[in-house]
Amino acid sequence: MMLERRLLTLTSGVRGHMLGVVAVGLAVTATYVGQGVLTAQVVARIFTGASWSTIVPVLVWIGVLILIRAGLLWLHEVSAKATAAAAKHRLRRRLYAHLLSLGPGYLERVSTGEVQSTLVDGVEALEAYLGYYVPQAVIALLGPLLILVYLVSLDPLVGVPTLVCILVAAFGSRIWDRLLGKHGRSHWQAYTTLNSQFLNAMQGMTTLKAFNASIRHGKQLQQRAKALYRATMVQMAISLLSTGIVGLGVSAGVAFAVGIGALQVVGGTLTFGSLLIILFLAGECFRPLTDLSNYWHQGYMGVSAAPGIFAVLDAQPEVTEPASPIETAPADIRPAIAFNHVSFAYSTREEPALRDLSFSIMPGETVGLVGRSGAGKSTVAALCLRFFDPQTGEVTLDGHNLRTYPLSTLRRMMAVVSQETYLFHGTVAENLRLGKTAATPAELEAAARSANAHDFISRLPQGYNTIVGERGLKLSGGERQRIAIARALLKDAPILILDEATSSVDAANEAAIQEALESLTMNRTTLVIAHRLSTVVKSDRIIVLAEGEAVEVGHHTELVEQQGAYARLIAAQQIGVEA
Repeated sequence: MMLERRLLTLTSGVRGHMLGVVAVGLAVTATYVGQGVLTAQVVARIFTGASWSTIVPVLVWIGVLILIRAGLLWLHEVSAKATAAAAKHRLRRRLYAHLLSLGPGYLERVSTGEVQSTLVDGVEALEAYLGYYVPQAVIALLGPLLILVYLVSLDPLVGVPTLVCILVAAFGSRIWDRLLGKHGRSHWQAYTTLNSQFLNAMQGMTTLKAFNASIRHGKQLQQRAKALYRATMVQMAISLLSTGIVGLGVSAGVAFAVGIGALQVVGGTLTFGSLLIILFLAGECFRPLTDLSNYWHQGYMGVSAAPGIFAVLDAQPEVTEPASPIETAPADIRPAIAFNHVSFAYSTREEPALRDLSFSIMPGETVGLVGRSGAGKSTVAALCLRFFDPQTGEVTLDGHNLRTYPLSTLRRMMAVVSQETYLFHGTVAENLRLGKTAATPAELEAAARSANAHDFISRLPQGYNTIVGERGLKLSGGERQRIAIARALLKDAPILILDEATSSVDAANEAAIQEALESLTMNRTTLVIAHRLSTVVKSDRIIVLAEGEAVEVGHHTELVEQQGAYARLIAAQQIGVEA
């Protein structure tokens, strides 16, 4: 019941549309009732030997009702689809907005495939529930009740067994429906698990082939597919039992109503014409309940997916907007960053990523951050962008805690070029315009030239209108990196974060990228997180991290002369002092 109440909250904003669906559904029921009454009159007149002149007009009215019902059924289908589409649209926007507020931290804890199944397939599966089942529940409450009142007016004795059978059909199946809901969640979990692993297999196809592991991984997918098959068959068996209960209630209700009515006719307390009306209307009394059962089984996938949808909506963001944000335009904020005794640990790890870290970057200064893998370098970048908040200490911008800035203002101040450059499936121009939505072709070209990217872009089949493929896989690593630099140039943010920006490219590309980076860092406050130490040699200061702590700070020459951690890093990479 709690889940269904929460599902009803998803109808907010479309309840007016739903009332329209209910009104059309009740009108459809009314046409069935009218047709049943008129049909009973035709049969009664035929049995009494009435002339065709009295029968034909009634047949014409029956035909009119059939035509009206055809139009109403079309209108019901259109309005139900429109209602479901509107509800899904609102829900998708709500989920997407909340997913953005959850940030990267949330996606580190969950499978991308499961999130995709929930946000795409799960929302789509709610169509039958929101567009058909919920409005039909109201119709199934009002329609049979009104028909029952009419039947009771004809013969009160007929009404009692009909009411009992209505209750059996309406609520008896709910016992099985609860069991169906429990197994439905198991079915949905099997579905999302298979989808997640299949997505991983598609994204990692090259790796699976390279390690000759595709057959082994295929067997794992086969096991997941069998689990989904078994869950589907269990759910189908329970569903058929529920359908049987509804069918039993319908058949018993009609049989009892007609049987009691026939006895009343024999006893002389009920006319033959009234018996015919009972005969035709008893079935119509259960039609809304039969439709409700059908819509429930069409919508159970949505009900099964609902816990996953609500799990996303209930997830709490790692960071939140400040209650009383600083109202300062980005142009008025000094691009000075400071870490003051910052300690931070990821929820998925026991050891802290940063321990009592303190350093500052003044406006226009370039600071290099180096250290072995796992030293905490990328965590520093994540804290600067406020993807996470430190457990102790504070990160400040222009002397104010990052928590006091609106997230949009904070991130407008910063541009990032990371090791893993993500390009969306689209054109080169569309990916560049992430940095500046309204950038003109001339601005795109100027940024690309500064990033040493224009020449290779011009050689692409359609130039700036060339599709780069999913994650930019049609381009080389160096080409993707230079597009990322051009994108950062277009953003023109006062603070620049270079997170291992050259670590995944070869030496030939590194020279071109390094030249582009020098153009990018000019007159900007820059944090250079580097694995290749040659990229930080010219930094104003270099901070050496080890296990989340700053163990050395100084200029390249000073640190080399100290023969400490920095010098050992250089030796490990076989880079001479002259580099």
